[in-house]
Amino acid sequence: MPSRTPSLRRTPRAPLQLTIGVCKPFTEDKPSHWILMLAERDAEYATWYHVIGGPSLASPWTIDISEGRLNSWSVNNRYYVAEILAKHRKKVKASAKKVPGRFCQGWVVDVIGDLEKDFIVPVGTQKDIAKLMEADPYYGDAPHKIEEHKHEHESFDAKKMIDWIEKHCFAKLLSPS
Repeated sequence: MPSRTPSLRRTPRAPLQLTIGVCKPFTEDKPSHWILMLAERDAEYATWYHVIGGPSLASPWTIDISEGRLNSWSVNNRYYVAEILAKHRKKVKASAKKVPGRFCQGWVVDVIGDLEKDFIVPVGTQKDIAKLMEADPYYGDAPHKIEEHKHEHESFDAKKMIDWIEKHCFAKLLSPS
């Protein structure tokens, strides 16, 4: 009987690791940016679910779902959330799209809460993750903050801010040349 060696290819049934990537703050007085990351164990890349935009950029919150490096240099820490069945990948994406955009840390907690309601992550996970949140700088008055910051940023170069975010938080997959 020939010996069987483990395949390096991943199977569609391999469990997935749901983690939170914590990015370096843009400035010292700002909270960290959180990214919900979903990947197979020991994978190089993950699907990133996070919120971009918001009052500090004088724009509405936008949900971004993209591929990025799991161990990106811009991610200071990663917190383990849960191991989930691969068949629930689409439910994570659906929850990310369903939960309204807001301060990134609160949004991640809300997505985890939605997954908890569907029993994708263990009960109590949302409460545990919420304890890690920093203060929401926009709590209660995001629409007013957008207006307030809109005037402050007339000379602000939003392109520079977006370029910085892409450089420091969006380690995108690059196709080989």
